[in-house]
Amino acid sequence: MTLCRWVTVATVAMLLGTPAFTHAQTDAYPGKPIRLLVPSPPGGSNDGVARIVSANLSQSLGRPIVIDNRAGGGVIASELVARARADGYTLLFAFAAFTITPFLHVKPPYDVLKDFAPISEVADQALFLIVHPGVTANTIKELVALSHAKPGGLMAGFTQPGSSTHLAAEIFKLKTGTTKSITSISYKGGAAAQIALLSGEVQISFITATAMLPQVKTGKIKVIATSASKRAPYLPDIPTFDESGVSGVEASPWQGLLAPAGTPRAIVGQLHGEVVKLLKQADVVERLAAMGAAPVGSSPAEFRNKLARELTVFAKIIPALGLQRN
Repeated sequence: MTLCRWVTVATVAMLLGTPAFTHAQTDAYPGKPIRLLVPSPPGGSNDGVARIVSANLSQSLGRPIVIDNRAGGGVIASELVARARADGYTLLFAFAAFTITPFLHVKPPYDVLKDFAPISEVADQALFLIVHPGVTANTIKELVALSHAKPGGLMAGFTQPGSSTHLAAEIFKLKTGTTKSITSISYKGGAAAQIALLSGEVQISFITATAMLPQVKTGKIKVIATSASKRAPYLPDIPTFDESGVSGVEASPWQGLLAPAGTPRAIVGQLHGEVVKLLKQADVVERLAAMGAAPVGSSPAEFRNKLARELTVFAKIIPALGLQRN
């Protein structure tokens, strides 16, 4: 091939071939395993939902999805994803603490809206106020009265600072006037907080339905109320906070999938489409329901709007609760 002809071919390739090449790259995604950062230890509700989604997503994409559990209030996992290459091979399975934790740090190492590309809110769950069976109270009113009768005698365990269970516990204390009479204790994960309650180390906790129902049936824990807007079909006798006379405890957990900012829109769209499809599968819906979770499957724009709304709300609530750290 002469030099002139070679230059002509190269020029045509650049002018006409680039879009086709880009399209081929998109079609080839994913070409290797995907790393999914989960900001909580194994065993909790967030990890459980992540594993349901990753298993089905891996099957539909035809590539392994490797779960990397990184506890630490969400900061460690979120920072790793924020700084990762925006190529779709490092994703974040965020949960409700994602929009809470930034207000617990003076200078978070990432920006929720600027450093991530939202893919979809996957699911949301209701929180339940539970107590150790040794606690004589069976209603919120009785629990509040008991705490006032024994100031400091009741301890509330929650899943790591900045989690939805943490925020729910603090809002509950604020709304019921028990800030000084109930002591809060944090744990590294949902499983650890649950063990602490079962052993009697703490007497009160906020928890999802993931591992709660078996203990309820055997009488190992008592359920007082739910943060959901209506009663759970699997616990129809348990009232909502509103029904119990306490309004505004609405820190319900959610889980969602995000990528680093700058990830190609085609890849974000592909992942979103696959998530929406798997959330419509009967077996996935059934497994999520068993954990007290409801599928969502929102669009990237809808998920971003949710994150923005929560940031606005928590920017006011966190300082009011005195939870900011230096």
